[in-house]
Amino acid sequence: MKRVLWWVYAVVVFVHGLIHVMGVVEGFGVADVDQLTEPVSGGEAVLWLVAGLLVIAAAVMTVLRSRGWWLVTGVAAVVSQVAILTSWTDARAGTAVNVLMLAAAAYGFATRSHDPASTQGARP
Repeated sequence: MKRVLWWVYAVVVFVHGLIHVMGVVEGFGVADVDQLTEPVSGGEAVLWLVAGLLVIAAAVMTVLRSRGWWLVTGVAAVVSQVAILTSWTDARAGTAVNVLMLAAAAYGFATRSHDPASTQGARP
């Protein structure tokens, strides 16, 4: 069951990362995204892109059981939340996934080996 939950978690996080692409597309003027009612500037689009890439990397690292997955997940959640704050009305629902990611990162941090230099964390 634990393995299934990690896969569900990874898919949710991956989709969350893909949703960040909407801000990138809107901000760079590639297409008009009807779901976004607030304007996205070019600088904000870069933030959305970085956040999306970090979130997708976190999902992939979780699936691959990569060393330091929890650290990337924590950073991705924070950067994602900053991007969400720039378009709060449109993107606030993403906060729930970021809270989930922070909880997973905290779990990984808490269960890593007792070596302070270790970035392993619990393996999904």
